[in-house]
Amino acid sequence: MIWEKSKFYNTTERIQGILHKISNEIIKRCKQQINIKDMLDGDVEKCMQDLQDSIDCGRKWRKIYETTAGIIVKNNKQNSWDFNLNTIFAQVDAFVQRCVELKEICEGQLQFARKGSDSSIP
Repeated sequence: MIWEKSKFYNTTERIQGILHKISNEIIKRCKQQINIKDMLDGDVEKCMQDLQDSIDCGRKWRKIYETTAGIIVKNNKQNSWDFNLNTIFAQVDAFVQRCVELKEICEGQLQFARKGSDSSIP
């Protein structure tokens, strides 16, 4: 809608800037939900769920972009989205990968440090 209706934000550079800012905001909000202390000393399962939610969010954001870009290309041959995806998604992709790696650490905590909810079982 912004791409089609706005007189100010209908250029490639400005839309790409908005998309980049959205990516940064997604990362910021996801980071606020992840408590690393839970991973090391507390509720490992909650941390794992927060990490999975962040992974899902980052992947979903990229999927939403791809779907929207496809619709715009299909419906509007003149002004297709030809953005540098690295500018928009490089940080999100890196964040998602870090979340995957942190989730693996949590799995190790559950398996080897017995930090899970059933850690009282001998």
